Amino acid sequence: MRKRMLNRFKGIYDKGRIFAGAAVVALAAIGVHSVTTAQVAAAVNVSVDGDPKEWAGVEMQSSTDSAVAKWAVMQDEDYVYFYVQQNGGNEYGLPITNTFVSIKYQSGQGGSHTQIRFANMMKEFKDAWYGDIDGARGMYSPSKEADKYEIEFAVPKSFFVEEDYTITYCGSSVESTDIKDVKELAQPTPTTAVYQGITIDGTFTDWDAVAKKQVEDQWIRETAAVFDGDYLYLYVKEQETGSATGAGSSSNGKYTIYTDLGRHTTFQLRKDHIEGIDGAKVSYSNRQYEIAIPASAIRQYKETISFGYYMDEDVLIDNIANRKEDTQIDKNFYKIVYDGKYSDWDYYPHQLIQYSTSGGVGNDAEAALYLDGTTLYGHVLSMLHMNEKEFQPFTIRVNENDNTAMNFRLVAVDKDGNIDKDCQLDHLDAGTYEYYLWDLNSGSTAANISDKDAPVYGKMYLTVNQTAEGKSVSDEVEYQVDLEKLADHFGLDASDMKLIQAQYINIGQEWVSIAGTSTGTWLGLVLCGLSVLAVFGYRKFKRKVV
Repeated sequence: MRKRMLNRFKGIYDKGRIFAGAAVVALAAIGVHSVTTAQVAAAVNVSVDGDPKEWAGVEMQSSTDSAVAKWAVMQDEDYVYFYVQQNGGNEYGLPITNTFVSIKYQSGQGGSHTQIRFANMMKEFKDAWYGDIDGARGMYSPSKEADKYEIEFAVPKSFFVEEDYTITYCGSSVESTDIKDVKELAQPTPTTAVYQGITIDGTFTDWDAVAKKQVEDQWIRETAAVFDGDYLYLYVKEQETGSATGAGSSSNGKYTIYTDLGRHTTFQLRKDHIEGIDGAKVSYSNRQYEIAIPASAIRQYKETISFGYYMDEDVLIDNIANRKEDTQIDKNFYKIVYDGKYSDWDYYPHQLIQYSTSGGVGNDAEAALYLDGTTLYGHVLSMLHMNEKEFQPFTIRVNENDNTAMNFRLVAVDKDGNIDKDCQLDHLDAGTYEYYLWDLNSGSTAANISDKDAPVYGKMYLTVNQTAEGKSVSDEVEYQVDLEKLADHFGLDASDMKLIQAQYINIGQEWVSIAGTSTGTWLGLVLCGLSVLAVFGYRKFKRKVV
């Protein structure tokens, strides 16, 4: 398993290339495929299952009742079949139960056989005197159209006391002699659904050409995804007794879009809006959701992204590729330059640092380490804790040994080299600030950066990102640490540093890891990548321990 992971990340970073191939952006890779729908051709076989596919060639009757959009009828030797498209309704109540079918016989008689009524969510059928109609059966299901239900039911011909009668329902009438026999009607034949884009409107027919993944957990039945370059579109269908807005291990409807670089975008699903992502859209109907996440909200990725519950070890859908990948974007990783600009970290693997396992209070942080010779570089993007001294203290640990760990405080140095150990670190204005990394436990009284005993091991840039109104958006840091000086402090040779880790205790307890100086840059990258893959395993372990 570990060897497979190493090979995977070697493939990503070997010579800065990704061996993706053209197949990555093929339709099959994103789940767009050929799906059969109905088109008229030859010999109807009616199944009373709530799926209206066999009604494609049957004349629809209009309705004057607001509970019903349209209806139709056909027959065979044994049954008269009805199709009704209902407006509104849900699994707890069907408006159709407030309607009934009238039957007028040529003789003007008929008694109790002059009405068909509906009861108990289409499980029971009653006559005009509210007696049971023996042999009648029905079924309903959510429609692919917004706020509608598809209903089918069958009534035995033995219920109709005469051959000549007129059916009247919701303002429209059909003579028995005009009811088509299934033998006269064309059987729908398979045809290929063509993907033509997704519209967030609560009508789900545009998802017919997108492969659905069966989930079958306690909340969700199936899901699907399409990433078209502008939006990531997500489809979610709930279980009959489940709720997507209360899904996940914390039952709060929190979801995450993870990238293959360990980056994440978290949101909370509601029936009428998406919390956590500006510009996101959602439409809900009949236990189904369609969601649009702006591509601009999705963090950096190399090839693919994944969709799943927040902090869950298993994703709902993985390997989602962009149909319209911008080939002009250079996604190669080269090296890190300590300059407070951060863009060189964009396509380097990161690890989630979580503060709230429920994800109920916003996005968490992501971090990475990079090694170049004996200089360690670190990067953290914090989106939950901002402008509140969250990076002090932080710890660098060597070889997973607490005896070779150093806690740092941030100190400011003026133009004359004078050290301010009580410098301002919170409630800063938007901008970029530079600090030095001071050994918190040194006890040193050094006052100037040039003092030989000044316990300074590196530098850090801190950027405070805010809106024009002064609202915090994120805090971002990058730093460099002199590992030779650190090794000397611990009585080690720099080559003895096999594993280097960082922890930001005010942001989360996770250790971010990279292989040490003796392994070289490539293996360091691999281990950093393994840390990304290990996040899912860590979540599973943590949940079991708690």
